[in-house]
Amino acid sequence: MARKSRKNLPQPEQAAASVLLPELEAKMPAAIYGRLSVEDEETEESMETQIALVQDYINRSRELSYVDTYFDNGFTGTNFKRPAFTRLMNDVRQKKIKCIVVKDLSRFGRNYLEAGYYIETVFPFLGIRLIAVTDNFDSTRKEDMESLALPIRNMVNAMYAKDISKKIWTSLQRKKEAGYAVGNDAPYGYIRNPVTKRNEIDPEAAFYVQLIFQWELMGVPIFEIARRMTLLQVPTPREWHRKMVEGKEVLTCKKWGVTTIRHILENQTYVGDTINNKSTQKLFAGQDKRDLPKEQWYVAKNTHPAIIARDDFEKVQKILNKNRAVFQTVRAKSEQIRAEYQNDLAGMVFCADCGRQMEFERLPHGAEESKKVCYYICKARQADDKCIGHQIPEKLLKALIMDQLHLFIVQLSDKRKVLEELQKIEDVQNPVYRAKGEIMSLTDKVSQMAKKREQLYADYVAGVVDSEDYQLIREDYSRQYDGLRAALQEAENKKAEVERQIEEYLNMTSHLEEHLDNFEFDIQLVKSLVQKIEVSADKRIRIVFGFQDVFTELGKESAET
Repeated sequence: MARKSRKNLPQPEQAAASVLLPELEAKMPAAIYGRLSVEDEETEESMETQIALVQDYINRSRELSYVDTYFDNGFTGTNFKRPAFTRLMNDVRQKKIKCIVVKDLSRFGRNYLEAGYYIETVFPFLGIRLIAVTDNFDSTRKEDMESLALPIRNMVNAMYAKDISKKIWTSLQRKKEAGYAVGNDAPYGYIRNPVTKRNEIDPEAAFYVQLIFQWELMGVPIFEIARRMTLLQVPTPREWHRKMVEGKEVLTCKKWGVTTIRHILENQTYVGDTINNKSTQKLFAGQDKRDLPKEQWYVAKNTHPAIIARDDFEKVQKILNKNRAVFQTVRAKSEQIRAEYQNDLAGMVFCADCGRQMEFERLPHGAEESKKVCYYICKARQADDKCIGHQIPEKLLKALIMDQLHLFIVQLSDKRKVLEELQKIEDVQNPVYRAKGEIMSLTDKVSQMAKKREQLYADYVAGVVDSEDYQLIREDYSRQYDGLRAALQEAENKKAEVERQIEEYLNMTSHLEEHLDNFEFDIQLVKSLVQKIEVSADKRIRIVFGFQDVFTELGKESAET
């Protein structure tokens, strides 16, 4: 298929001339979209020139009305994860925008597949018109959408973007290998020279870097170093960056963190070395940013003035490695202890005095098993006048819980036997018998009311009751009949519920009797019966059971009856 000549095609501004529009139709709300990325830095392209060109086009158009400008500065065209483009699409979905105007299709996107998907599928579905001014493209023109020029141009844009991305990546790799600092910002204590791209010492921040290293060599813990830096009101590295690089005023100094101090102590840049290739990203290969192992880093020694002597830095690394080994040993031991001593009653133990949840403390000091004691502790201390804080050994608490559970199960067993006897007698004390009696009574009343309604109709037919009285009495009988029917249904439902509860109660209590001979702590039994455990300072406990005592509820109903 031969490529169509575009020499005599009308400009996008004239495209609508072939479409018959009502004279009074409102102008189409249009948005300007532009984009610049790092590969455009060396060209004459700029944000202002893009916007001015497209704005002039919209101003000259008789069918477009300018709404807003959306511009992504410093974002690649190889994907559509751009903040301004995302905001534009949100406004499109909210019907604020009906036309998108760009300088050319490469500003819209350089990814052939994604750009084509938007142009050929998404925009037609949303009813969006796309105009590329310098490419002479208008999505409302059939010949533009069918032309081979569009997919070819998109493919060229995609290939161009990949080529530029690959060249940039290769250039950066060479700079990394040569020892140039390729990042945007210098580490805390340095200032990046914009011409030489080398790190130069910032005397004010460098003093605090040296102080941090000196404290570490003196054996001061990292958390204490962070506390001292905070007390001295030294700006954190982020605040220093805002002040020195971004030129913003820093009014208050934030708290220094342990992680920040550790990063400074581990940074080899302070001995005069440049470290590169800590991470990599290949946009042309579709590879996201990822960290690289230390073996793949590029280390160029003595590329800039040192803040810390190399031997002092190495001493600090030995200290950090030793502390790291100790920490890992302690953490492993702690994890072993946590695995060995589980908090079986997590979320169930509360202080009876202040209502706070008691914390589980593992204190397995000593090698002997008898000395490995865990506690539940209320840490209210002096925070609440009602509670001075207290603790109870885990083993003692579990023993007290099991004692109360045994008493509770014995009571349930006794009630079960009484309930079984009640089921055998035909008396109002028997809840099922009582429910059956209520059903029989209501059934008889429903039957009597039905007969009354039949007799009323017979009297009306015989002329004993006139029409007006018949209607009044009939409505009254109907209300009574419907009320009795509803009460009968409710009584039948209540009888079924009582029978279900009794059956569940008997099954549950029969199962619980199996635990009467077992005095060992049973977490499954506790969780099935106990909702909450309250412990007072004098070691008295109160258990809130989550078990529904049907016997007590039925006993209340019997008493009311």
